[in-house]
Amino acid sequence: MRKLAVLMLLSTLAISGCKRKELEAALAETQAKLAKTEGELRDEQGKNKKLNEENTSLKDKIAQLEKDVARLGNEIKVLEEQNADLARKAGATADELKKLRDEKAKRLAELQVYKDLFAKLKSLIDAGTIQVEVRKGRFVVKLASSILFDSGKTDLKPEGQAALSNLAGALKSLTDREWLVAGHTDNVPIKTAKFKNNWELSTARSVEVVQYLVTQGMPQGTLGAAGYGDVDPVADNTSEEGKAKNRRIEIVLMPLLGEIPGLKEMLTGGGQS
Repeated sequence: MRKLAVLMLLSTLAISGCKRKELEAALAETQAKLAKTEGELRDEQGKNKKLNEENTSLKDKIAQLEKDVARLGNEIKVLEEQNADLARKAGATADELKKLRDEKAKRLAELQVYKDLFAKLKSLIDAGTIQVEVRKGRFVVKLASSILFDSGKTDLKPEGQAALSNLAGALKSLTDREWLVAGHTDNVPIKTAKFKNNWELSTARSVEVVQYLVTQGMPQGTLGAAGYGDVDPVADNTSEEGKAKNRRIEIVLMPLLGEIPGLKEMLTGGGQS
């Protein structure tokens, strides 16, 4: 009986040993699966963290792009407003541009008149008979009084007549222009039975030149006479050389100013609001 009990105990222990091995194997397998799962979980968490970081970066980029889009939209709006303003101004200034072109054409035409006249006067300039200059914005032909007149006189000398005859040939070619013959003196006062002062002397001399130019074929309607006495010197009167330069006759080509916009309306009262 005792022997049977020992056998049964040994049998039970053997069965328990087998179960333990199975349990241990199952536990090891479970632990391996758990370790694998934990590893996969860590990998997944790492991936999620990277994705979160990438998402954050993308959100920042999207926010910056949205700001850039808004800024560019504002710039486009400003440019559109500027273009619209330029279009309005272009329409408003089209007439002004035309006027500027017309004015430029007039100026070029005037310059060509001066060039042509200078070419015709070149021989007289080279001979020293006359001088040509632009003074106070006007084309001026200048002759020394010593060539034209004796001191204190108004009768043209023969050499003065010859100089004016040659000059008239060039001047009368401008049939649509007007000339002002201006007499000038130095500052030495004159007082004779015929002339009370330099104003009268300079005026009488300019009239004498005008009358002679008319005899040489210049139209009367294109000539005028003026006397300036000593009030418009071109040199210093403190020297004899300066005084000689101031004693002169100037034949001035009157400029074509054209019609000044709005002037007629102003003078007639039409421009008043």
